[in-house]
Amino acid sequence: TMGKNNKRRNRKRKPQISEPETNFVAEAGPGCYIARRDHSPSWLIEWEDVDPAEFEGEEVPDVAVDTDERTLSLCNIHDTTQIAYITVYDTVVLEAKGKELPMGYTRENNGKEHKCVTFIVLCPPRVFAHLCYLDVPLDQDITSIRIESDVRDWNQHPDPSDEHPQRIGFPLEGGPFLCTQGENGALTHFFSGNLHAIDFRCKVGTPLIASVDGVVIEANDNNTLTGVAVSNLYTWNSIIIKADEEGEASDPLYIEYVHIQKADVKKGDRVTRGQVIGTSGSVGFSPEPHLHFTAFRSSDPIAPTVRVKFQGTAGENTEFLPKAGSWYDASGLVSKRS
Repeated sequence: TMGKNNKRRNRKRKPQISEPETNFVAEAGPGCYIARRDHSPSWLIEWEDVDPAEFEGEEVPDVAVDTDERTLSLCNIHDTTQIAYITVYDTVVLEAKGKELPMGYTRENNGKEHKCVTFIVLCPPRVFAHLCYLDVPLDQDITSIRIESDVRDWNQHPDPSDEHPQRIGFPLEGGPFLCTQGENGALTHFFSGNLHAIDFRCKVGTPLIASVDGVVIEANDNNTLTGVAVSNLYTWNSIIIKADEEGEASDPLYIEYVHIQKADVKKGDRVTRGQVIGTSGSVGFSPEPHLHFTAFRSSDPIAPTVRVKFQGTAGENTEFLPKAGSWYDASGLVSKRS
């Protein structure tokens, strides 16, 4: 995933714009650095507009390291917006003004740990994003740095306003819990398969509650890996429940609990709304312990998410949709942490 020397051609700096409404609590992503051109972060070196014709006949890597300037860049010469997750392992990275970017960590299933940073870059067409400087000694081979990436076209949700009519119970026991990322959150909730997901910060081992009456169609707690490495995006533990359909005209509803530590149910089990089904964890792409909760209209692995609101316990008309930065429990929004 690492390319050869790739010189920056245009040295004009783009003006920095203030941080957007991200529906994400930044402190919940240690070691993760989010870059979008329309709200460019101060740590990023620069966005460079490029003409693909200049590179005709050249093989342009998705991710390039300039061996002279010691910069790391995402190179998008395509006509589509791309999303990239890029992890740099065990190497100090410096922001535009030379200050060190604090690292996160990752731990593999085999227990091996690494310090790392992961860049999450939404890159417009025909743009190079020059992300950071790699702080390595001059006598070290910079191409020996371990860098892993996943770069692909941005898979946007086909219907962001899609909302399921069913109202469901709160998925965690106790609380209140801080919502760290909500709908269209800037860390990981802006894809078709994640858009309507909700993240709650919770200690490992927090009891998970069935939000619906239904049947377990998947339960996996075999993994232990955690942290912010890009490879963690594709391995996790989860429980999926198919909700009982309410009435003849009801829509199918599947709910998923992700990053769990332990499942107390297995495939095929019937569950009742309110029962404990397992415990929360931090398994998968997880900067800190939390529950990633989401819903779908289909069990298809590539199904888009659907918005689903929680029914508060304080009475009728108390449905709620959590937003990042606020605290919630089964009753709904809690004014402040008790």
